[in-house]
Amino acid sequence: MSIIEKAVARIGKTSAPSDNTRPAENTAVGHVDSTVGRFNKITVCHLNVKALKEQGYLTSGDKNSRFAEQYRQIKRPLLKNAFSKMGDHPVENGNLIMVTSAIHGEGKTFTAMNLALSIALEKDTTVLLVDCDLEKPKLSRLLGVESQTGLIDILDNPGKDLGEAIIGTDINNFRIMPAGRPNEFSTELLASETMYNIAQELSKRYSDRVIIFDAPPFLGSTQARVLTDFVGQILVVVAAGETNKNIVRELTQSIRGNKIVGMVLNKCKPDISNVYRGYGEEHGRE
Repeated sequence: MSIIEKAVARIGKTSAPSDNTRPAENTAVGHVDSTVGRFNKITVCHLNVKALKEQGYLTSGDKNSRFAEQYRQIKRPLLKNAFSKMGDHPVENGNLIMVTSAIHGEGKTFTAMNLALSIALEKDTTVLLVDCDLEKPKLSRLLGVESQTGLIDILDNPGKDLGEAIIGTDINNFRIMPAGRPNEFSTELLASETMYNIAQELSKRYSDRVIIFDAPPFLGSTQARVLTDFVGQILVVVAAGETNKNIVRELTQSIRGNKIVGMVLNKCKPDISNVYRGYGEEHGRE
């Protein structure tokens, strides 16, 4: 039995969510401010630390908490695969990480955001968080950047500079890329050669950068399946005690190619909340 299969088998035995699960996201945790510099317009997303904390996200004050330690456990193998050296089984496009779930409501955006915030604490790593849930851009709304130029605008206008869609934050090594304006051909644009080129440019431009794609739920969405072709690592978020293990099994069996696949159990009781299963092997291998 593979590590993934063992993780799937455990899902059906986990306890119900505790009172410590993620609060509802009622307000944005950031707002943008644009200024005109000497050569171009500079846009920055200012993060509201109080709002972040109230909605259960990691903040600098949580660095010694159990919650922060859990995300350290999650990010460590991701970073190892992202920056593996020669002789350490290098992972192709290992610094391109997709975060998804089987269905809506399992906490993938919550996980992607916290993972990015945790990686941003690294001393020699930068992180770019990309909203790829183009139909329901929850991340863009959360950060207050839904009206800004984003990924879909770059895909629909190949002449645009990729840098126009990248927004800085108050955290020096944390950048975000909004989803962009709604587009009826968003799936086709994600599957285009332009998207492939963008993924390669993001992967190769900065040797210290991790790119996290907050993708749509995998089942019932063609967009998430398309994105698997561009990334090297896939993190699957599962709501403990809620998600049927057969649904998760269907998801993992649908992933094409030899991808590094990990699984995070979200909404867990304290006794199992540090469970992080199924990471560190290529999908489909025993």
